[in-house]
Amino acid sequence: MMKQAITLLSLTLVMCTQKSPAQKKEFTEVIKKELELDNPSKSEMIIKNVFGSISVEGYAGSTVFIEVKRSIHAKTLENLELGKSELQVKILQGPDRILIRPDAPYIEFDDEKLKYRWCNNSYELTYEHNLNITVKVPKTMLLDVSTVNEGEIHVKNTKSNYLTASNINGGITLTQITGKTKVNCINGPVTISYADNPKEPSEYYSLNGDINISYQEALSANITFKSMNGEMFTDFDINKQYMLTNKLPSYSGKARYKFEAKPVVQIGDGSVDFDFETLNGNVYIKKI
Repeated sequence: MMKQAITLLSLTLVMCTQKSPAQKKEFTEVIKKELELDNPSKSEMIIKNVFGSISVEGYAGSTVFIEVKRSIHAKTLENLELGKSELQVKILQGPDRILIRPDAPYIEFDDEKLKYRWCNNSYELTYEHNLNITVKVPKTMLLDVSTVNEGEIHVKNTKSNYLTASNINGGITLTQITGKTKVNCINGPVTISYADNPKEPSEYYSLNGDINISYQEALSANITFKSMNGEMFTDFDINKQYMLTNKLPSYSGKARYKFEAKPVVQIGDGSVDFDFETLNGNVYIKKI
């Protein structure tokens, strides 16, 4: 359960432009907050953005530094004021996690299941909004970050045991990271480099974009690959190749099971499983 809701009131920049009646009005503010953690390695940073980018950087410390640039655009001053009033930044801090997300009357979000519920679809927005979220976190903090539109995801210099990143319309870049990784990207490229290779199974998915991933030279993994219009390339030495067959339930009514075969490439001793999937994109696996 979340224990504390933190209201952000720190206004550092306000801008409203009115050069001509047809020009959009704009409001921008930068909100800053600092939060202390008792046990960073057992705490999770969760960012669930909708419009805007996310940037995360790890460092050696126990304080979380949060900076959010909130921007509202509208055709009239009345609608601009409505956007300023409605669209807020919500931060919830619990004993083992911090959650950052947009908050507005038309946004329904389950803070426990960490899912949006877009039930109020009849609400007609008269303004545009954007949140660019930048955080500096203890290196070992667990990470779960996602955005939907008009933004990129950047994570660098973290040493967490687990990292998940998701973006619908934009790319994902993870630089000098560690730990189990789960990446899901729909329309954009994925670029990842590891300071230490993952020791647990990891998943990488991109619907429309290439996956460029760099592992340390001592990689030992079984790599499965599935794509409709893409290929996989690597400069690692391959020990062996084989097909992995999965038995899956069938919902066609004609058979109880269906079997799906994926090619597997073994690098080193194959001590951990990595799963790659694209629809329209290649996978490039490189040595650092």
